Amino acid sequence: MKNKLTFCKQFLASNKGTLFFFLTPLATFLMVEVLEFGGSNSECMLPNSLAFWVNLLFYYGVFLLFRAVTGRTRFSIIFPNLVFLIFAIINHYSIAIRNAPVVPWDLYAAGTAAQALDGFTWTLPLEVILCSLGCLIWWIVTLRMKFPVPKLRVRLASFGASAVMLTAFVLVAALGSDMFYISAWRQVTANRRNGMALNFTINMDSLFNEAPSDYSKENANTILSSVSGDENTATAAEQPNIIVIMDETFADLSTLGDLRLENVDDVMPFVRSLSGDDNAITGQLVVPAFGGGTCNTEYEYLTSNTYAFFKSGSYPMLQYVHGETESVASVLSEQGYNTVAIHPYYGSGWARNRAYPLMGFDTFLDIDSFDDETTEYLRRYVSDNSSFDKIIETYEANEAESDNPLFLFNVTMQNHCGYDTVYDNFPETVEFEHDSLYPYTKQYLSLIQESDQAIERLVEYFSGQEEPTIIVFFGDHMPYIENSFYNYLTMYSDKTEAELEMDKHTVPFFIWANYDIEGYDAGRISANYLGPLTLDVAGAQMSEYQEYVYSLMEQYPVISAVGCVNSYGVYVPLEMAAQDLHDYKIVQYQNVFDSEDSADAGSSAGSAAS
Repeated sequence: MKNKLTFCKQFLASNKGTLFFFLTPLATFLMVEVLEFGGSNSECMLPNSLAFWVNLLFYYGVFLLFRAVTGRTRFSIIFPNLVFLIFAIINHYSIAIRNAPVVPWDLYAAGTAAQALDGFTWTLPLEVILCSLGCLIWWIVTLRMKFPVPKLRVRLASFGASAVMLTAFVLVAALGSDMFYISAWRQVTANRRNGMALNFTINMDSLFNEAPSDYSKENANTILSSVSGDENTATAAEQPNIIVIMDETFADLSTLGDLRLENVDDVMPFVRSLSGDDNAITGQLVVPAFGGGTCNTEYEYLTSNTYAFFKSGSYPMLQYVHGETESVASVLSEQGYNTVAIHPYYGSGWARNRAYPLMGFDTFLDIDSFDDETTEYLRRYVSDNSSFDKIIETYEANEAESDNPLFLFNVTMQNHCGYDTVYDNFPETVEFEHDSLYPYTKQYLSLIQESDQAIERLVEYFSGQEEPTIIVFFGDHMPYIENSFYNYLTMYSDKTEAELEMDKHTVPFFIWANYDIEGYDAGRISANYLGPLTLDVAGAQMSEYQEYVYSLMEQYPVISAVGCVNSYGVYVPLEMAAQDLHDYKIVQYQNVFDSEDSADAGSSAGSAAS
């Protein structure tokens, strides 16, 4: 026994440098995850999790690669550890500031990210201090230790082991992603369950879009020309102003079941009253987002591209808008409209300050354009009333200063999640059965009641205006509230799981005019059609691409990643509708990745046509 202990001591004494090196990747991995610690969500830190071992493949592969290439053990400990510390701290503050970890497509918005930091109160949380001090101590110990110079065979062995580990890591992340938690909008949860390195790599897949096998520009142009004709001209005697409002998280939860309201009959009585109005087109809009991912609904409306043809987890407006991009704004700009976007929050959100000019907006008014003294806040966001006041202000300025009609696109903020804090400046007025069990839902429904009143006020204002004006109103997605409340709403539903999933991606919309239009119930359509429908109602000329997309609405009024609805109102899984929609996929690929203006974006974001 004594001889064994002596041997162990001698082994440790002579190999402590090597052992210290091999402890560093494990310590680095744990440090990275501690900096975004999510309690029970941090499954990747537990050895019984597959994610734990897959992440270790990455960290050990990187450290071994540095030692193999440089032949300097001390450098191969300190430098990668420092890089991972910096990245982990950036990730920590990314979660703190915007409730989202660092993901691959953030690289596209790196130049605008700093704008989101204006007004942010910087603090040094305990975990940042402890991890930084821990790394500093680790580096000091490293500098004081002696490390043998690795021989050539050791470096070659390190390189071989690194290649095997990193290859295995990439293969597992790419081919075994169904073994891990994947969520396009709950990226914080995904990051904590999978680990930062693994989750970042899994998300790399969404950066690449392959062309359809039979894609060619000639093929796409032939498809487009099949529906294009000389009759595609503007029909309006006078160009109306067009005001589009995508209201943050405005949704009708009663689509899923009875809300059992107690002190009110409805939380959106005005919006619902427009059904049957002679001057209003009303309906339900199937959107690509649920609980978050506002920019995907925004992108579908503006571009007529369907999210169904992008990989899950993509954010096309952020990832693929890098050159001039056709949109409702650009098409109307060519027809003499002044185009303005309004968003009462940071302009860098979803890289709007970069994307909007490329999509044809002349002016973008973000939170900096709102007067602090006169702007009303509900909770911590600008109210819909103040957002709509900015619409009126912009409209009146355009009327006074220009002979051109106005196209205005307003993305509101009032109803943004979360709903977990009680605010002195916002009384929660809506009561419903068992509301004490669902505080998030109670706050949310009270916010929707406020939005309904605000849009009624805006419509009343434009009812008194002489200039012909259209108001298009829709929500971007359903709210991120208690899952138990969604279960409560649907517990007695006889719908299939797929149909309920589509219901969860459905929000109200209306198109109202202060002059005579043909009002009707449009039923359920997907967001990619709402832009062309807006142009049709306004009597504006559509682009060739918009005209093609609009022609599909009769056959498939709903095209969505959660499924399609055909002309008979029957739910059709997307894979079963794929053949019918193949031509659409071809022309959308050209529109996004292979048009003259998007060529650069396509080469970086998608594969070449094959």
